[in-house]
Amino acid sequence: MRDELLFDNEIGLCRLSDAALRPQVHMEPLCTYSFSGEFHRKITNMKWIIRTVILFLVVVYSGCAPKPLPIGIPRPVPAMPGNADFQNAERAFKNGLYTEALDGYNTFLREAYDDPFVDEALFKIGKIYRFAGRDEDAMDVLWRLNREFPESALVPGAVMEILNILFDGGNFESVITHGLAFIDRTDPTLPRMPFFMIVAKAYEAMGLHLDAARSYYRAWNTASGADVEIAWAQLKNTAEKLSADDLQQLISQVTDRRLMGLLLYRLGMAFILDEKYDDALDVLQALVERFPEHPDYQDATDMIHSLTERARFTPFTVGCLLPLSGSYAIFGQRALNGIEMALSQSAEMGGEIPFNIIVKDSQSDSDVAVKAVNQLDQQKVGAILGPLYTAEAAAESAQAKGIPILVFTQRDGIPDIGTYVFRNFITPQMQVRSLVSFAVEELGARRFAVLYPDENYGRRYMNLFWDQVIVYGGVVNGVEMYDPEGTDFAKPIKKVAGIFYDIPNDLRVTGLPRIQAPLLPLMDDSMRSGRDLIADPVERISGLPLDRQAIDDLGRRNPDREDQWHPIVDFDAVFIPDAPKKAGLIIPQLAYYDIRDVYLLGTNLWNSRTLLDMSGDYMKGTLIADGFFAESQSETVQNFVADFRRVYGRVPGIIEAVAYDSAMMVFQTMRQTATDSRRDLKQALLQIHDFEGVSGRTGFAQNGEVEKTLHMLRINRGRFVEVTRTHSPEPANKSQ
Repeated sequence: MRDELLFDNEIGLCRLSDAALRPQVHMEPLCTYSFSGEFHRKITNMKWIIRTVILFLVVVYSGCAPKPLPIGIPRPVPAMPGNADFQNAERAFKNGLYTEALDGYNTFLREAYDDPFVDEALFKIGKIYRFAGRDEDAMDVLWRLNREFPESALVPGAVMEILNILFDGGNFESVITHGLAFIDRTDPTLPRMPFFMIVAKAYEAMGLHLDAARSYYRAWNTASGADVEIAWAQLKNTAEKLSADDLQQLISQVTDRRLMGLLLYRLGMAFILDEKYDDALDVLQALVERFPEHPDYQDATDMIHSLTERARFTPFTVGCLLPLSGSYAIFGQRALNGIEMALSQSAEMGGEIPFNIIVKDSQSDSDVAVKAVNQLDQQKVGAILGPLYTAEAAAESAQAKGIPILVFTQRDGIPDIGTYVFRNFITPQMQVRSLVSFAVEELGARRFAVLYPDENYGRRYMNLFWDQVIVYGGVVNGVEMYDPEGTDFAKPIKKVAGIFYDIPNDLRVTGLPRIQAPLLPLMDDSMRSGRDLIADPVERISGLPLDRQAIDDLGRRNPDREDQWHPIVDFDAVFIPDAPKKAGLIIPQLAYYDIRDVYLLGTNLWNSRTLLDMSGDYMKGTLIADGFFAESQSETVQNFVADFRRVYGRVPGIIEAVAYDSAMMVFQTMRQTATDSRRDLKQALLQIHDFEGVSGRTGFAQNGEVEKTLHMLRINRGRFVEVTRTHSPEPANKSQ
């Protein structure tokens, strides 16, 4: 009891400044003590080492300066020693006569270093240095006590003093390192709560709130008496600073009921701040069901009611957000026509259920789109169809308000915005996956080459295509880029075919065998034997009046040519991700360099009359993937095209098709679920996996990304025709 009171008294005295002490006393450094000669030399030689490791020592809790935590380490009360110098020093120390106390302790250490109270003298000298603001000297002494008297009952107090000195000096990493090291080697039956507390404080000072919370949790578990509430207050305060991810980690590591309730409540609030309202609702509902005694029970109940009400919508009401004015108005109008067609047909199928469409013009402006989403929210729509060109801003706003939104865009990362964001549009990944899977599974192709424009579009498709070839077990034997502004593609074509570099005469081999491509099932006999349907495009490129025989004479079929080339066609298909005009220039040049009888793979941009007019008979082995084919033999597509042509006097395209399908999926889901909850509607949309749409069989992955079976098209007699699969297409997530 005497020592505990003395300890408190020391805390009060530690506010004395160094300046207040120095005019009265002269503090001698510990290294001047007159111990035995050999010991004195060891101390002198080791002093620089001690000062080097000062920052890595374990830290004292009860020192001077502002204390991070008002918790002391109790020390046993030793019997009063018989040494007069020590007794005089103790009395002086108790009375605040630190100069006299220091002299007495020094005399005691010089004359009786083998006395059992040496550790007590060292501890008091460390305290005196601490009061005087000489923290480095204090650490020297306290570390010496810790090292030379490891079994002393004063070691925990000395370590806490060191930790406090390090903390006050901003050496937080050292506090953590050496505080945890001391805890690990300390007897678990001894008080460890103060050490966990100061380690937690150091974590907090470094902004590592999750680690701080873990340490406060351990402090709380090891505390007793009044210290329990001290540790709980710190733990609760730190929990309020944790992110949703941090809280979930901590929840998985604790078992205490009181703490679990606190963390669940904080997690619900964190989810609300992150605009993850569904997750917040789930967590708060779990809280009120499992912890009815929780102090925030009523607040959680009120929040559940608020979240539930904000998710309600007027039944069968749908918003429509499209660019109906401005530079993209033509595309917005096409999408609106598709939605109107769906509304008309849904009314015919739905009987007495009237759907209400609220149309907003985004003007292709992000700010306008966000304002429109706010208005649609106030008008209590259940879902939003669109937009096209302001999809990201609109999706972020809809996600924040918990409104399911189906956007029509290829922009990367759109479904990742949040759980309420859906995409229904043909994407590059979808096209490449369909092309490669069809080429491998239906055509037996295994070897591929890529010619791509050196620009973002070409590079993106090239990388996606290469990845998919690997996924499906194929190989890419050639990849060459070309100038997107150029018209002569001889260099990349000759490189991909191995004829760019001259072969020395002594290495030439007459009649080099050519690697044969597989039989082309896409070319029927009538296509191979029929006359040319389109004027020769090579004539336009070369300026020479060439016919088919002349082209053949230019190639390897003319054995009389001295400069004939022998292309190494070690690929079954060539992928060219470019616009139809550019592809129309490249494809004839492939034939010019005798790269024939291979498949030509392209994107949906190739679904154009322009490409047919430019490349003609060279397009026989062409294969493309598209999201909509107006001439499909599908009864669903034929009926849609006929109805659309009758109403609007034109043939619909891909935009009209995906807008129509999106609207039909929302109408069908609303009718089947009969819910007024946006959350329930969102969950129901995620269950769509095999909707037979005019843009292909459609469904949604759990992240809202569309999964769609595309139409595969080939060339027949100068026009595109649909190819039927014999194998079921691979799932959309095969490449992931």
